[in-house]
This record gives sequence, C-alpha cells and structure tokens, in this order.
Amino acid sequence: MDTYNYEATTRDGNIVTGTIDVTDERSAIDRIQEMGYFPLKVMKAVEREGLLSRLTSFQSRVGEKDIMSFTYQLGVLLDAGFTLDRSLSILSDLTEKKKLRELLQELMSQVRSGKSFSEALLKFPSVFPLFYVNMIKAGEAGGFIEDSISRMAEYLETSQALKDDVRSALIYPLLLSFVGGAAVIILLTFVVPQFSKIFTDMGETLPLPTLILLAVSNALIRTWWILLLLIAGCYFMIRRYINTDKGRTFWDKLKFRLPIFGKLFKEAAVSRFARTFGTLLGSGVPILNALQIVKGTLGSEKISEIISSVREATRKGRGIAEPLRNSEIFPPLAVHMVTVGEETGRLDEMLVKIADRFDTEVRTTVKRLLALLEPVLILIMGILVGFIVIAMLTAIFSINELPF
Repeated sequence: MDTYNYEATTRDGNIVTGTIDVTDERSAIDRIQEMGYFPLKVMKAVEREGLLSRLTSFQSRVGEKDIMSFTYQLGVLLDAGFTLDRSLSILSDLTEKKKLRELLQELMSQVRSGKSFSEALLKFPSVFPLFYVNMIKAGEAGGFIEDSISRMAEYLETSQALKDDVRSALIYPLLLSFVGGAAVIILLTFVVPQFSKIFTDMGETLPLPTLILLAVSNALIRTWWILLLLIAGCYFMIRRYINTDKGRTFWDKLKFRLPIFGKLFKEAAVSRFARTFGTLLGSGVPILNALQIVKGTLGSEKISEIISSVREATRKGRGIAEPLRNSEIFPPLAVHMVTVGEETGRLDEMLVKIADRFDTEVRTTVKRLLALLEPVLILIMGILVGFIVIAMLTAIFSINELPF
C-alpha cells in the first residue's frame, strides 16, 4: 500500500485535500470518485515520479499533436454517427504510431468493459490532463459528448496553431544568430591565429585593436572548454533555481514587468486563461469547478492568485469582472468584454472572442519584436566582423610602415 496526496473539488465547487492509502494511482482516483469528489491532482506522497517511470510513460511517446489529431478525428467519427468504441477501433487501425495505437486499444478496452470515456482517460493522467478529462465528463453528464470533443479539438488546434506561428517566426532570427556566431568563432579560432604568427615574427608593436583581437582569440582557443562549462553551469543553475518555489515565484513576477517582453507575456496569459475558461464553460463545466481547473493548468503563480480572487468573488455572487479589473494583468478591453458576457449570459462565447483577439495580439507583438530583433542581430554581427576586419587591416597596413 502506498500513500497518495490528493486535491479534489466537490459538486458545490469546494476544494478538499487529504491522503489515502491505496495500491496505485488508478485506485486512488477511483477511491476519490467513490467519495463523491472530482479529482484535480493526485500525487504519491514524498516520492515523486521517478526518471524511469517518466521515460516509460505514454507522454514521452505520444505528443500534443498526436492527441490533437486523435481528438479531431474522434469528433468527426462521432458526428458521423459511429459509436465511441467503434470510433476508437477505427482510429487504432488507422494510426501508424505504435504507442498511440496501444493507447487507443487500451481506451477501447476500457470503454467496452463498461467504463465511461472519462474514466478510461483517467487511467492516463500523463497524457490526458484533468482539463481534458473534466470536459469529457461534463459532456457525458449533459449528453453532448460530441460537442465537448469538438470543442476540445478546436481548443487544441487553436493553441497549437499559435505555438507553431511563434516557432516559425523564431526560425530566421535563430538561424541568423547561429550562422553569424559560427562565422565569428571560425574567424577567431582559425583565421586570426594564422595572421598572429606573422605579427609575432615581426616583433613590432601592434595597433591596439589588433592586440585586443589577438587576446580574445588566444583566450577563446585556450579556454573554450572553460567557457562552455561556465555557460552550461549558469544555464543549469538558473533553470534549477526557477524550478524551485522561490525561483518560480520570482520569475513569474519578473516576466510580466519586463520592458519589452512583459506585454507579450501578459497577452499570452490572458489568451490562454480566456480560451481555457471559455471552453470549459461552453462544455457545461460549472463555473467554480472551471475556475479551479484553469488555476491548475496555466502554470503561473501570479495568474493563480488572480483566479483565486475571481473564484472567491464568484462564490459570493459578485461576478468575475471586478477582480479581473483590479489585477495588473488583464487589460481594460478584456475586462469590458467579460462584463458584457456576464450581462448578456454569453460569458463562454465572449471569453473565446477575447482569446481570439489576444491570440492576434500575440502574433502581432511577436512580429514587431522580430522586426526589431533582426536588424539588431545583423548590426551586432556586422560590428563584430567589422572589428575583426579593421583590426587585421590596421596590422597589415602597419607592415608597410616598417623599414626594410
């Protein structure tokens, strides 16, 4: 028997926590559901999931795009009139990825054994987050599982499209940085040393730019491994610090205050909150439960604090617009649209519109930043290469001044 800590929500939206002794995580989830709760987080006490289990989990083999494609295809088959188990059977036969096929076959087996689709999904918490499962569960309870799956597919496609757009926009600056950096390193480690031999044999005093260039070249050749270790050490130390509670809180507060990128982080946070919250509400999840689920999926302490205040205000009947207005993250436009959604009874639709609007803002901000970054990178590379060329030329010109 192992001890598991859990966090769950009641049907009234209250949060409960506790510990239970069971044999495995699946049994823990079953026990929580038997108690009448909706599990939000289940974790083995003290001991966290080890490296081996993470490497052998489905998540390491079934990616986000696989789940997005599966959800879309499942929605299409259900809309066409196929039963759930038949749809899963068709998809398992069509997929070419072995681990995804095994996952679908297991889901089909669970459904055919009498379990609901949401219960089958709960067996794979590392692949299907509770956000996904709760949307399916709400659809099952309301008798509109096809709509829930279609909403989830739309949500995943929109989120993935935004990620792909940002990644595509970053390709050119990253390629430019790599090529420019490689060119500078090649000049300093292979070209400059050949000229340094000539200058050393001359025994004359070299111009200051040439001396600086030779010093940098020698330092890079002799201590390149130290520089690599230093860079790697700094990277891992910063990453380890950010993974701690204190470091995560520090970075979470800092990123929204950055001069240029702070606006981008805010827009992305507003978009993700609005789309996730709106999708849950549109799928029939109660507002208090939806807020609690959103709080656990955004990965931001700052946003979690705001959601907590929103949830408390909602519990007291004051609505969600007021706490959003008092936050530093949500802009007036988003708050105004939320107010309109509450007044018209179409909050879920308005939240999706907010997400669409701020997705566009994120894309626009990224394009503006990259439009500024590209000439800056070119300028920096030009200055570095220009300095190397000038340092070499001044030394070569000084040769002509030597008496023969």
